[in-house]
Amino acid sequence: MSSLNLAAAMVVGLFAAPPDSAPVAAETQIRRWIQDAMERHPEGQSAGLQTQAARSEIGAATAWMPPETQLLYKSDKTVDLSMTQMIPGFGKTGSQTKIREAKLDMARSDSADRMRKLALAIRETAWMEWMALEKCRILVQQESLAIRLSESVRRAQSQGMSTASEAWLAQAKARQIRLESEKAKSEAAAATAMREAWTGPGTNIAASAPSSPDWTDSVVAVSAATRSDITAMERDAAMQMAMAESMRASLHPDYMVGAMVMRMSNGMPGWGVMAGLTLPFVPWASGMANGEAAGADSRSRSTQSRAQSMRRMALAEVVDHSNKARTAWLALRELDSLILPGQENAIADARSRYAQGREMLSMVLSMQDMELMARMERSMRRGEYELERARLLAAAGLESFGQAGAR
Repeated sequence: MSSLNLAAAMVVGLFAAPPDSAPVAAETQIRRWIQDAMERHPEGQSAGLQTQAARSEIGAATAWMPPETQLLYKSDKTVDLSMTQMIPGFGKTGSQTKIREAKLDMARSDSADRMRKLALAIRETAWMEWMALEKCRILVQQESLAIRLSESVRRAQSQGMSTASEAWLAQAKARQIRLESEKAKSEAAAATAMREAWTGPGTNIAASAPSSPDWTDSVVAVSAATRSDITAMERDAAMQMAMAESMRASLHPDYMVGAMVMRMSNGMPGWGVMAGLTLPFVPWASGMANGEAAGADSRSRSTQSRAQSMRRMALAEVVDHSNKARTAWLALRELDSLILPGQENAIADARSRYAQGREMLSMVLSMQDMELMARMERSMRRGEYELERARLLAAAGLESFGQAGAR
């Protein structure tokens, strides 16, 4: 075999990838998945029903206790029929309405936070699937190259242009990459199954050129301060405060009105009215309401403090994910602009020199290993960059960096 043919055989297939199944642009597909999950995924449906349940309970706040009726038959043949109705004291139904309205606000914020976490889970699993598939694609390319190289070295050996040790080395390398490729395929299948658990079956994403960092830390931090989980905690504090007000209102008396009709022993009809009220403010009864009101006040202040603490943690998350994303971006740019082009040129030169008998096969394989590691690092850095962008979005409670003037 001529040196030119051997070099050509080594180069063929380097960038040959298996046909793709028409993947969709990454961000377009991810947003579609998120929208579908909010409507159809059990987690999304559960969050919607949670809000619906809290909304349905508001009407119960203004309801009165049902009236009571009583029929009394005495031994002297008198018959009494009475009906009584308890009327809530001043401010009691209003305070119950405030509790349920605060609960509805909290449920809305909690549902929004569940949607935020659902969106993050979809973004994370989508990019983890992409990383697994990219690793698989790179190894398939390397496997194809290794097989072609092994066949070329074996043919060169039969013509006395290569040694048995070089042929064995090329075959061993092809077997090694094949095993790594099979393992990568299994990992990719597992990653796809994980992603489909959130999105259902669908075409995997296709990652085009990555977007450069397009956020401003200060603006994203402002959005993080009003994130849905923080808002939910503040609504919880408001609900506890409304409960304290309700317990204080329970010290107001409830009123009872009633009427009765009767048939007396002489057969003549009779009637009567009655009125009454509860006395919850007496010392031996007021302790329960006062104690529960004080407890609700303390819980409200505690929840407000936790919300402040969570707000600080949210700001720390923004800084952390922003810095990690920018670091991954810089590493990705260096790999694309400097390291990978340099390695490709060096490998092309080494292959040419080996084809001319001026380089050892072990050196070519070693340089190919270095290129493989660089390509793996490149896919890892790209995935890390996209994952940190997704986590930064979630930390800020945003759907995109263009939202709320963050871009």
